[in-house]
Amino acid sequence: MNSARPDDGSARPVELFPGDNATDATFRELDWSATELGPVDQWPYELVTAVRTVMPSTIPMLIWWGPHLVQIFNHAYTNFLGAKFPEAAGQRASDCWSEMWDYVGGLCAQVVDGREPVHGVRQMFVMERYGYLEETYWTFSYSPIFGPNRTVLGVFVATTEVTMQVLGERRMHALLRLGSLDMGDGTGPPGIARAAVEVLGSEPREFPLVAAYLREDLAENGRLTRIATSGDTGCEASTWEYADVVRVVDGSVPCEVTEVVGNVPRAVVTPLTMAGRIEPVGALLIGVNGHRVVDDSIVSFCGVVAERVSTALTASQAFEMERRRVVALAEADTAKTRLLETVGHEFRTPLTLLAGPLDSVRESSSSQLSEPDRQSLDVVHRAAVRLRRLVDDLLDVVSADAGRLEARLEPTDLTAVTRDCATLFAAVASDSGLELVVDTPENVVVLTDGEMWSKIVFNLVANAVKYTPSGRVSVRLNAESDTVRLVVADTGLGIPADELSLIFDRFHRVEHADARSIEGFGIGLALVSDLLTALNGRIDVESEVAVGSTFTVVVPRVPVEAAAPVERSATPTDSVSAIFSAHESTTATSGRADILLVEDNVDMRDYLVRLLTVEGWTVATAGDIEIALDLARSTPPGIVLTDVMLPGRSGLDLVDDIRRDTDLRRVPVILLTARAGTDFVLDGLGRGADDYIVKPFQDRELVARVRVHLELSRMREQILVESGNQASTLRAALDTRGTIGRALGILMSVYRIDSDAAFTQLTELSQNSNRKTRDLASMIIDDFTAGLSNNGRPPS
Repeated sequence: MNSARPDDGSARPVELFPGDNATDATFRELDWSATELGPVDQWPYELVTAVRTVMPSTIPMLIWWGPHLVQIFNHAYTNFLGAKFPEAAGQRASDCWSEMWDYVGGLCAQVVDGREPVHGVRQMFVMERYGYLEETYWTFSYSPIFGPNRTVLGVFVATTEVTMQVLGERRMHALLRLGSLDMGDGTGPPGIARAAVEVLGSEPREFPLVAAYLREDLAENGRLTRIATSGDTGCEASTWEYADVVRVVDGSVPCEVTEVVGNVPRAVVTPLTMAGRIEPVGALLIGVNGHRVVDDSIVSFCGVVAERVSTALTASQAFEMERRRVVALAEADTAKTRLLETVGHEFRTPLTLLAGPLDSVRESSSSQLSEPDRQSLDVVHRAAVRLRRLVDDLLDVVSADAGRLEARLEPTDLTAVTRDCATLFAAVASDSGLELVVDTPENVVVLTDGEMWSKIVFNLVANAVKYTPSGRVSVRLNAESDTVRLVVADTGLGIPADELSLIFDRFHRVEHADARSIEGFGIGLALVSDLLTALNGRIDVESEVAVGSTFTVVVPRVPVEAAAPVERSATPTDSVSAIFSAHESTTATSGRADILLVEDNVDMRDYLVRLLTVEGWTVATAGDIEIALDLARSTPPGIVLTDVMLPGRSGLDLVDDIRRDTDLRRVPVILLTARAGTDFVLDGLGRGADDYIVKPFQDRELVARVRVHLELSRMREQILVESGNQASTLRAALDTRGTIGRALGILMSVYRIDSDAAFTQLTELSQNSNRKTRDLASMIIDDFTAGLSNNGRPPS
């Protein structure tokens, strides 16, 4: 393969290898005469030219020269040789690369024999550079070096190692797949562990062995269980040594490089963690490729893999908890729906039995009844109608929740239904000083559900009247080509901007102190929205506080040709009066009243007035706290009987105001409410109330308790008048009145006796026990309060 030089000049080592690096120095000092290439000054021109091209380059280059392919390489290539340098300098290629010469030698033969270059991209070579067989990847080009007559004198090699790029892409692919694990497959953390092992096991060159361990039930200090394994361990799983895994899981070491029986010489064990848990919940064992050294980069990468799996475990656990919560909520919602349906239907049966006989008595005996009896029957009738309406609305809401609210389409005269529903409120509007405007065109007959439409109109008009203290409520119906539009507008209190998006939510109520009533479930507008959904319609609202609100309903207009309208009854007239309560006060006497009654429900107020006046007491009434305070301050009453739930501020606030007022602080206050329970009782008494009566109550009990407190109040006032030392007597009177009064009320409630019997019993107990009446009363109160606090029931 030698050729003649074109000139007589000779090359010297110092000229061919002039660099100050270790590679050039090695080649300069090499005894070339002992190699197959011979002295440098005898090298052929083609070799000298190739060396002069390769050595200065910063790109890794290699020359294989002569029949035995003696190698010469530049300093950039030396980094690829590892421990093979410096022996590789001037060495035969087959000796230097003996571990892979079967393949590389074949490539060289193709270049020499075929006189054509060959190349490879990301070609894997297993080479021994650091004392072990290493998996490496290369992109290279082998080109022939020609002499005279195109004789191939050597092979020029340009190469780049891409091992780290290949490994990096492979690892990144595994991490990306770990990040896309399905958290919602319902298998929880064990399922995630199995899926992670499967993902890592699909890259056997990178992960020849993978095993995941989790604590049983993920409990701390729980038994460790192998969840999944991937790869050929070369032995049965039962022969594995778990000591290193346990050490990592129990926190003894952060990670461990362990020996594993089988084909995989080493593995890295890293802990698996979950958010909210201090101790690891498991461990991930990752076998290391036998052609890879276990260094810091391997351990670090295994830690990243474990962190990614830990993140998936945490997400899976959170998803599973959320799934269980959703299932539990769905089950609770289903149970709630069944309960409401059952309760609603069960209410209808006694309501039917109540309303039927009641109507018969009212019709047949109206002329024979006294005025108080007739008024009582009217109150019961209105209450029954209101309860029936609330039950019907509740059942409609339940049907909407269950997806069973379906429209029964039939020809319906929307004009008649709208006018009938709206004019039901004429009397209430007139009594309240409101202008009610009803504007409807004639003969708007469409295919729709008339009953649903009547409920929509009724609820919207009722809502407008309820929240319009003064001004006007207008109801307008417009028939357009494809739609029917209903507009209910008022000049009322308006809706705050932050609550506009909530008004169609179930049980949401806009609290207004000036509303005509605070009663109701807060489902009226929600029901309207559900009904319009069933009718394929919609509702919009515009509102401004202190200006008014406008509700606009739009439903499709489905014309019915030559169809007679269907007669439908609107909501009964009595139900309109049943849903409103006036707030104005009335005073029964011109002088001081025995009782100031504070109650916003008209029927309940009238009922209590009749009940109390029969006993000979004078009663003044008020519908809210402000009016009650004005009446009490102008003429202090003997006692205040107040409901807790009132428009605006509650009855508890009234107690606070009375106790802070120096002129009213001695007035006894009895709370009347439907809210039962120990907490409510203790809260009311703690604020200074003298007694607490829970609805429903018996007439005898309420009268007896009122009598006790009235008599105690009169006794106290008499003592104050007769006393010369009003301040000290006032303190004693207040203390005695509060203590003895409460004790008498407790005895009356527990034993179902009247005030006289309670006085007698308290006196007898005092005499028999030789205790002062006041001390005995304190003991009765303490025992009663302790019994309520312990089990919610008074002591027997």
